[in-house]
Amino acid sequence: MKDSYHNITEIFENDFPETSIENSIVELEKGRAHCIFIKIHDEKILFKNWKSIANSIALNYQKYLQTSFEKWNIYLFYLMSEALEDLNLKYTIENNTFSSRKIIEDASLSAEVLIKKHVINELSLDSDVRRTTSYKFSRNSIIYDVLKDKTIKKKNILTEQLNLAYSELINLYRQEEE
Repeated sequence: MKDSYHNITEIFENDFPETSIENSIVELEKGRAHCIFIKIHDEKILFKNWKSIANSIALNYQKYLQTSFEKWNIYLFYLMSEALEDLNLKYTIENNTFSSRKIIEDASLSAEVLIKKHVINELSLDSDVRRTTSYKFSRNSIIYDVLKDKTIKKKNILTEQLNLAYSELINLYRQEEE
């Protein structure tokens, strides 16, 4: 493994000189996840190289991993110095399923924070973020009566069921206004 990591570092120095690479291995309950951090300075470099970078990781790093768990748990972080303006590019990269999970993040975030957020899925609230206004919940009996027997939480709910519930709500609100 060390040799493959050493090689990927050399390859990045030669093939992607405008980037830098770091690696972190995270011990999880069922195995190890590999987090690869690629620092990229601007959007043009990302646009031009993201596929080649992912292919290089797959060819020069992923194939050397020992277990299928490790091979399926590679996180490729593209760390941007500037905010990404092209949201279509972000969507394309992050939804690409070849070889690794790809995530675009701010380069100012530490590896530890990124691992907690994306690999361990640890939710945390910043200490300086506090709710300043209080929200009072009030039950709406019309909505409750329409939805109480529906199973909208299920993923396989039929579209027509949702449309019927919506139409029923609209009709009841219209009747209430009259």
